[in-house]
Amino acid sequence: MQALLIDSPIYIFRSYFSLPENWHSLEPKFPTHAVYGFTGFLLDLLRRQQPEYIFCAFDESLGTGFRHRLCADYKANRELPDEALAFQLNACRQLCRVLGVSELASAEFEADDLIGSMASAVRGKNVQPVIVSRDRDLMQLVRGQDLYWDFGKSNAKGQAELEAELDLGCGQMADYLALVGDKSDNIPGVPGIGSKTAKQMLSHFSDVEAIMSHLDQLQDLPIRGAKKLADKLVGCVDQLQLAKQLTTITCDAKSVPSLESIEWKGIHLDAFEIFCEEMGFGSAFSRRTADLKLRQTSQYVTTQPLLK
Repeated sequence: MQALLIDSPIYIFRSYFSLPENWHSLEPKFPTHAVYGFTGFLLDLLRRQQPEYIFCAFDESLGTGFRHRLCADYKANRELPDEALAFQLNACRQLCRVLGVSELASAEFEADDLIGSMASAVRGKNVQPVIVSRDRDLMQLVRGQDLYWDFGKSNAKGQAELEAELDLGCGQMADYLALVGDKSDNIPGVPGIGSKTAKQMLSHFSDVEAIMSHLDQLQDLPIRGAKKLADKLVGCVDQLQLAKQLTTITCDAKSVPSLESIEWKGIHLDAFEIFCEEMGFGSAFSRRTADLKLRQTSQYVTTQPLLK
């Protein structure tokens, strides 16, 4: 058995930046192109996989999560969603509900953390986690029989295949990002340490902590500029420790649902049709629900109360 664990923001924003604003909600009159793209993505995934278990993780900790308390500059380069984008993000959560898909956002944890915690939970039930994302940061979660899948772009990949592509252990991804930095999250790297050097060091040492414990040995490594590595790192001890905390995905969020709660029992067809009408989609998706499991009863809750 498998559980699909979906990194929702990555697919919502793919549509937000790539699709034209051809669709608008009835009230208020906001663009819904990101919702349109995410709807197509979820329907295709449900039709193709007919999953037994499925979970969509969302981000709500925009400035309130534990990483922001650790570092005020964390993701300071990102603008908060305006009212129109917030409407679409909330509508995507409502979409999950009408499609019968379990979803969750947290003020404390990011979507990555919810996926990591959910992966840990389903492994404990002997269910195979399938992490659906195109964000390489999430590869750090893959272990054992886990799969990583950028749906629609590539086939699902296991740990061995990912590590061959990365030239790095999946479990070393957080260490790698701590060394080279992550511009998208406003996390600086160690000056003078690039991707190649970071990977070479991690091929000799398991993690950042091991590297920092063996600074005296770095000069002997077969790495270009090895004699200067210790000097570069010793001045960044505090930065590296903080960066490792920021880049490591948490897997013990207590708020994630149980395995039984993410079982997919089918879509609420009537609610989905009303949702599509309110989002300005008309009957664009009607044929794509024909072979999906249906729930006998449905209760529709408008997206409007979700706005903040």
